Amino acid sequence: MIELLDLPNELLLAMMNKVEPRVLLFCSIIGIGNNRLEQLAIDKCRSIDLTFDYRQSPHEQLMERFYSHVLPYIYKNVQSLTLTIDHLSDISTFAEENCDGTFPNLTHLKIMLPRKCHITGTTSTLGNNMISSMHGRCLFSVLPQLSGFDMMESSLTISAFRCSRFMRSIISFELDEDCVLPSLAKDDDLFFPQSSRLTHIRITLLFLDDCIRLLNQLGSQLYSFAVSLPYPSPRQNSNAMSRIASISCPYLKELTITSYRNIPQYERYIVPLLQRLPTIEYLTLLLAVGVESFLPRRFIDGYDLQRDIISHMPHLRQFYIHIRSIVVSVPHIDTDTIRQSFSHQEQSVDCVLDYFNNDCGQCQIFSLPFIGTRLDFISNRFPLFDENKNTFSNVTTILLFDDVKPFEHDFFVLVSRALPHLKSLEVFNRLEQQEKPATNLIKFPHLTTLILYDIHINYAEQFLCRTHLPCLVELLIHYEPLSTIIAQHPEEAKNNCLKIEFLHFADDVSTDPTDPLLDFFPSVHR
Repeated sequence: MIELLDLPNELLLAMMNKVEPRVLLFCSIIGIGNNRLEQLAIDKCRSIDLTFDYRQSPHEQLMERFYSHVLPYIYKNVQSLTLTIDHLSDISTFAEENCDGTFPNLTHLKIMLPRKCHITGTTSTLGNNMISSMHGRCLFSVLPQLSGFDMMESSLTISAFRCSRFMRSIISFELDEDCVLPSLAKDDDLFFPQSSRLTHIRITLLFLDDCIRLLNQLGSQLYSFAVSLPYPSPRQNSNAMSRIASISCPYLKELTITSYRNIPQYERYIVPLLQRLPTIEYLTLLLAVGVESFLPRRFIDGYDLQRDIISHMPHLRQFYIHIRSIVVSVPHIDTDTIRQSFSHQEQSVDCVLDYFNNDCGQCQIFSLPFIGTRLDFISNRFPLFDENKNTFSNVTTILLFDDVKPFEHDFFVLVSRALPHLKSLEVFNRLEQQEKPATNLIKFPHLTTLILYDIHINYAEQFLCRTHLPCLVELLIHYEPLSTIIAQHPEEAKNNCLKIEFLHFADDVSTDPTDPLLDFFPSVHR
């Protein structure tokens, strides 16, 4: 201890920076009686991250000490706090008992889903929306990562917390993008009744109505608003249009709207909403447009964006897009026709057109450099790989779909090279592979989640037997094809199945814990 205290502050701080999780550092130093070390540690308490913890984790005693002995020393220093839903009750209780319900200098709050397995701490990505009747809709993205908490204990926890006194000091609020903030129970309820200082929000709301109501409630104080909409349409008998007309956001400069789940009435609701926001300077739209009877009449292009959006935002400085529009029975047009519609814009934009046997056409328009991390309904015809540009190298989630041509081994080789950071892959193709299976293994070094919901059995063989997946921990598949592959190719499939901890069946079967199939997955928690 004498040697440690002889070190200069610079070296002590360098050593402290290497301690993870940071709460371990605080619990080891704060409260031990050494003022110098305590002060150095307290100076690093401006940002606290509690997401390392999970239920039944080995950190239980550490967290008890953090709340009882450390937090009373540092709560006045905390400016940024990141935690999971599981910690909301504890942090709120501490604040009520010790500091009048709030941390006085806390301005940034981020709430994350508790995605870690309660036994091993391994992170999962799939939510409670994995199996959906909407899988059959034309080019419709289900978003299996999404988690909604309506009518659940977590819903009550989040709803109580957002209305609590803890929110009084918050300026910037973020919610996990895959976690849906519960809707309001009554028309006169407020989303954040205690948050008079709140100016920056990043959130996922269930319906478009919720987005409109929040803008009506907080529009006069917002500077930045990022919203994801899993159901981007108003409820039935909604007065959405009249509410849109009353929106006023005089200080709103930054806006991001994300809806990878197809928007049914883009022109009727989204366009008028955007036209009510003339002060926007930085705009990002990541959208899928068109579903079933609410398909657009034609593909969205640069002329549409100029007329409907850009011309209504005179202060617009930066406009990023990735818009996937779906049109049924659309005549084939040339890609250059779409590109020409962007010729008047300073920012670089490209597009990809695709046509499927299900009578749907698809046009994806996107800014360059590509800013998204997700691609949906990518076929054999999509120019995924460009050796010179690596346009989509930052993509981490992809849905592959084709009803014209099967995905052959070489196509997956292309995907693995074009998307080096891919973590989640979904395949939707019922067509049997025609080429002779290759003996060389493909490698997806970072892939953790594999979704084989609606496929020919070839693709299950492709990934479980002829692909190297060293990080695979989560698999969604139908029971029968998996059972067949395990029976026919046990040695080839063994390595990829060893680390899988989360095994989900697309047919929603209830698996008997004694099922011999589960013996092939030793890491699955029964």
